[in-house]
Amino acid sequence: MGKKMKNAPVYFTVAQVRFNPVLNIEGYLSTIQDRMRIARFPDFKRVDLNQLIMQFGSASDGGQPPAPVFVPQSHCVFGNREGTTEFILQTNALTLQTTAYETFPIFSDIFLKGLKIVDDVLQLDFTERIGLRYLDAILPRETESLSDYLTVEVLGLSQKLDRNVLHSFHETVSSNLNGQLVSRVIIQQGCVGLPPDISALAPRVDSRFTQKEGWHAVVDTDSFIEQREPLDFQNIESKLTALHDEIIRSFKATVTPYAFSVWE
Repeated sequence: MGKKMKNAPVYFTVAQVRFNPVLNIEGYLSTIQDRMRIARFPDFKRVDLNQLIMQFGSASDGGQPPAPVFVPQSHCVFGNREGTTEFILQTNALTLQTTAYETFPIFSDIFLKGLKIVDDVLQLDFTERIGLRYLDAILPRETESLSDYLTVEVLGLSQKLDRNVLHSFHETVSSNLNGQLVSRVIIQQGCVGLPPDISALAPRVDSRFTQKEGWHAVVDTDSFIEQREPLDFQNIESKLTALHDEIIRSFKATVTPYAFSVWE
């Protein structure tokens, strides 16, 4: 994921910075859209999604706890012409997601340029979360198995049970000097897809990942830091690089040297 591989397994990448809320974002939207258009993100759409809010408090007179409610949230999406890369702007966050990943320096540069556009217009004060997430598809060829690509620690019982395994899930959560890291490995039959939390707004996935149906794995690696700090672009760039380094370290511990020889 550091340099471009000929058969790179990464099929979805997302970066996000959460910042101080700007509730009057509608008043600035036309200016931001024009700047995004000039930056080669001319496609625009507004998507309202319902977010589940769990309410906490004392029980009602009938003895029932407060019921969860769905609150609509507006997402302003600025996409490129090819429909593979999108910025998503909310009142307190900017997200960049792509299904046409090249290298980390290119991806990071695009994200920081988009954040600069938003900051120039909104005059942001602070950041409170910086995150980076990669989804990699492990697709063995006909004569291969997942054990050729994944280390034994993340295979679980998927290679040992005689019965037909429907799916296998392995998750490791760790903390480090750069924040927290969540590494998931999902093994299942079927076609490569996207997790429910990102599928609603995701750009289309490259067909080389979705056309093949069969036994495969998805390595989902999420690295983030939650800390309120004054908005500083050099600091954000440094933290993104550190988060990327943690993801690379985790990914190398998850897949085999043979896997890299196939992808390079």
